[in-house]
Amino acid sequence: MFKSTKMVTISAVVVLLTAPVAISVLTSPSTLSLQAFGQSNATQEAASSANQTGGGNQETANKQLDLALKALDSGDNAAAEGYMKEADNSLSEGEAKMHLGEAMKSLQAGDIEGAKMHAQLAQGLL
Repeated sequence: MFKSTKMVTISAVVVLLTAPVAISVLTSPSTLSLQAFGQSNATQEAASSANQTGGGNQETANKQLDLALKALDSGDNAAAEGYMKEADNSLSEGEAKMHLGEAMKSLQAGDIEGAKMHAQLAQGLL
């Protein structure tokens, strides 16, 4: 039993020692670093986008916010509130949704400039 355990241990060590050599022969360091950079960059962009917007239908939310801002500029606060609610329903969570919520609170409090500011911030994050 002792001999077979020793053999298994030696085999495992040989495999562990030769694996990095085989990997380095198959792939050059520059290719690995480019692949790692590409994956890392894509992952960071996706994480950043998800963190800011929280997902959802960004295109719909962006269009609704554009309409809400136009309604606010024209003085039609009821329409602006409706567009903001639609935009809010299009987003699941994140920084853009947070600013949209603040825009809606500002509008309900009669702070039109605050509503515009937060709606613009939300739109900029989409």
